[in-house]
Amino acid sequence: MLLKCEECGKFFGSDDDSRAICSSCKEGAVTGLKHIKDPKEQRFVVARNIVYEQPDISPEDLIKQMKEMGIEITVKEIMSYVRQGRLTLKNADVDSMCEDCGKKILSGRKCPTCTKAFEQSMQKAQTEIKKSQEEVKPIKKVNRMHTRN
Repeated sequence: MLLKCEECGKFFGSDDDSRAICSSCKEGAVTGLKHIKDPKEQRFVVARNIVYEQPDISPEDLIKQMKEMGIEITVKEIMSYVRQGRLTLKNADVDSMCEDCGKKILSGRKCPTCTKAFEQSMQKAQTEIKKSQEEVKPIKKVNRMHTRN
């Protein structure tokens, strides 16, 4: 049956006509984020709300808690919020954490594991570029004069 959502006015298909609310409005009612359309911004708002409720939470615990809520977020995304000043985590020292995985490091921007993975991906990309350049055959230049007939 085709119904019109009571909240947003969009049409949607439903077998249950008890209350005409589309799935996106139902989801928004559960999370309280139906007014925010950007999924990245929604993840930030949820993360911010969790940090307000639990100021001593670590980035790893924040990820676990959001995963339990069905929201996927990465350490990189959380740390970007911290660097931008949008989120404050007491247990996160931004300068001593790997940008990719969030492990504690002594120096640099990435842990040795992530650095090695990055270097391997770069080497793989370079070899693929070299292969593609070798496959392209150069065009022979013919030294002929063009004239009108």
